[in-house]
Amino acid sequence: MDREPLNEASHGSVMFADLSGSTRLYEVAGNAAAMAAVGRCLGVMRSCSEDCGGRIVKTIGDEIMVLFPAAERALQAALDMQHAVSELPPVSGVPMSIHIGFHHGPVLSDISGDVFGDTVNLAARLCKLASRGQIITSAESVGGLPDWLRRTTRYLYPIQVRGREQPVELFEAIWQQATDLTLVDTESPRTACSVFLTLRYRSALVEMSLASAPVTIGRDNAMTIVVADRRASRFQATVEARGGRYVLVDRSSNGTHVTIDGEEGFILRRDDVMLRSHGWITFGQSMEGADEGVEFFVRVERV
Repeated sequence: MDREPLNEASHGSVMFADLSGSTRLYEVAGNAAAMAAVGRCLGVMRSCSEDCGGRIVKTIGDEIMVLFPAAERALQAALDMQHAVSELPPVSGVPMSIHIGFHHGPVLSDISGDVFGDTVNLAARLCKLASRGQIITSAESVGGLPDWLRRTTRYLYPIQVRGREQPVELFEAIWQQATDLTLVDTESPRTACSVFLTLRYRSALVEMSLASAPVTIGRDNAMTIVVADRRASRFQATVEARGGRYVLVDRSSNGTHVTIDGEEGFILRRDDVMLRSHGWITFGQSMEGADEGVEFFVRVERV
């Protein structure tokens, strides 16, 4: 079926807000309790968006997509959402939390109200980059904020996005007072050190820098690292640079096992973890019972 005609582009802020750790919530609390908790969380997210002048474009599972007329409205909604969700009671010991990304720019819409274009794609990407409880946005969005609201943001780092010649400058909005925030160098675009990741599987060797595109792992021939283990899913996991570190994200059916030197091994199920030092990634079973896996090395070089 052909897509409905698109209206002329207008500027707006597109936000994606997604519930963090919902898979674990369903495993621990059970379907009925988890569905009720997700429904409450989505209700809070919708209410905060609408109170700030946002229009709910669609709900995708436990994620909402919202269009705002201005970056100021989007950021205020994001801050309100984080505060409101953090006050929801835990369910079976699992705290409710969300991660949010938004970007301001030209937006195309059709007569159904759905929106399309580069602004939408980048907003979705920023949401995926955000960690649990984090709000990530862009320099374009921050540039349109009033001074008092801009002071709630801090510069993070640039990322390279496919299809764009220039890097996207990322900012984080701070919504809670904390003493354990990661310090970010704002004096210079150069950091004191560079961090690199090496992934090794059989004879395949992949080197990553913080500017690298995500690496995919799985049995499918389209993966960056193609593994032969039948316990691995066709699309097992991704490894991506995020916030000056490397994050492994499980996408599999059986789970991804991670063993880091000096630490007890654990399993990821539709969740993510920061890779540190040296260790192994195995598929469907722990390192002790695995015949093979992907070995990783994280190294820091002073500049």
